[in-house]
Amino acid sequence: MPKQWINDDAEMEAILQECAVGSLATVCPDGSLYVVTVNYVYQNGKIFFHCALTGKKLDNIASDDRVCFEAHIMERIARAEQAVNFGTRYRSVIVQGRARQLDDPATKRDLLILLTAKYAEEATFELPTEKQVAATAVVEIEIESMTGKRNVDP
Repeated sequence: MPKQWINDDAEMEAILQECAVGSLATVCPDGSLYVVTVNYVYQNGKIFFHCALTGKKLDNIASDDRVCFEAHIMERIARAEQAVNFGTRYRSVIVQGRARQLDDPATKRDLLILLTAKYAEEATFELPTEKQVAATAVVEIEIESMTGKRNVDP
């Protein structure tokens, strides 16, 4: 089950574009870690997600803006006669970065529309109202480093 590093930024960005969800890791004030799955959109070299205006994610980011974000695409399970030879074929990206909550209503609205469009695919949807934008937090992850890996057939 050869694992290969992905060194091409365009390939890592394609994985971030393709994945439906990602895992966000934040640092709690006591130094412990907190990981949660989020819907997100990758746009202009940054990751954006939305959440409630209050909660553990935002508390942690306010205390320590360092985050780790992981996204992966599971291609298939490789089966074998012996359990030790089973494996998962995947492509993945791990991002290290800094997160911050966005305040500008117009920017938040635009990003909420991008997020909705990603998950709505071809379906039509109503645009968020000013009240909905105000009631939703939007967080930006500024990427500091990014690594990719894939597990391929021998």
